[in-house]
Amino acid sequence: MVKEALYNYLLSETTALVAAHNKLALKPRDHAAVHEQRTGVKKLRAFFDLTDNIPGLKFKYGHYLNKVRMLQAIAGVARDAQLQTRALTAYEKPLSWRFGYAHLLLQEKQAVAAALTVTASKRLKLSSLKELPKIFKEHLDAIPEQRLNTLLLTYIDDTYGGVTAPSTKAGHVEWHSLRKKMKNAYYQLTILKDVLPPTSHYHKMLAFAKKAGELLGNWHDSSELYLFVQATIRKAKKEKLPLPVKAMQLLKILKQESQERLALCALHFPGRIV
Repeated sequence: MVKEALYNYLLSETTALVAAHNKLALKPRDHAAVHEQRTGVKKLRAFFDLTDNIPGLKFKYGHYLNKVRMLQAIAGVARDAQLQTRALTAYEKPLSWRFGYAHLLLQEKQAVAAALTVTASKRLKLSSLKELPKIFKEHLDAIPEQRLNTLLLTYIDDTYGGVTAPSTKAGHVEWHSLRKKMKNAYYQLTILKDVLPPTSHYHKMLAFAKKAGELLGNWHDSSELYLFVQATIRKAKKEKLPLPVKAMQLLKILKQESQERLALCALHFPGRIV
C-alpha cells in the first residue's frame, strides 16, 4: 500500500538522519556520518517534493526542513573537501608530486566544516524529527487510498519523463541541474518501489535514473576537482607563489577526464527518459 510505503520510508530516513547527526556530535569528521547526513537531507526533500502532490494533504513540514537545510550545507562543504582530498591524492601519485597549496586549502575547509558541525550539533536538536513520521501518518490517514499511487506516478511522469540532457557544450551549472533532477527521480521512485506496477515502465525509469546518477556523480566529482584546482592555480599566481609545471599537467589531466566523463553522461541520454 502507498501509505505504508510512504510512512516506512520517512521513518527509515529520519532515523538514519538523527543517528548520523548524533555521530557527528562526537566525531565531526566522521566521513560516513557526513555522507549519511548530506544524503539524508536530500532524501527528505525529495520525499516532501513527492508528497506535496497528494491532494488534500495539509502537512506543514517547513520548520523540520529548515533545521536540516543548515546541516546539509555544512555537510556539503565537509564532504566535498573530503572527496577532493582523496581524489587529488590519487591524481598526484602518477606525477610523483603533491600540490601542497591545494591540500592546505582543503584542510582548512575541513577544519571550518568540523567546527561548524560541532556548533550546529549543540544548537540544533533533531529530537523533533523522531516525531515526524508519526505526525505525517496522522495527516496521511485522512487521505483516501484510492488513486493515490496513480496520482504520485503521474507526477513522476510529468516531472521526469520528458527530461533531456543539455549539450556537452553547456556549462557545469546546467549539467549539475540535471544531476539533481535524476537524484530526485531515483529517490522518489525508490520510495514507491514496492508499489510500482510490475510490468510498468517505472522499473526502467528507476534503473535509468540510478545509472544516470552514477554517471553524473562521477562527472560532477571530476568537474568539481578540476574547477577547484583551476581556481587554486589562479590564487597561487595572484599571490606570486611558485607554481610547478606539474600543476598545469594536473589541470590538463583533470580537464580531459571531466570531458570524457561528461561524454559518457551524454551517451546515456540519447533521447527522453523512458
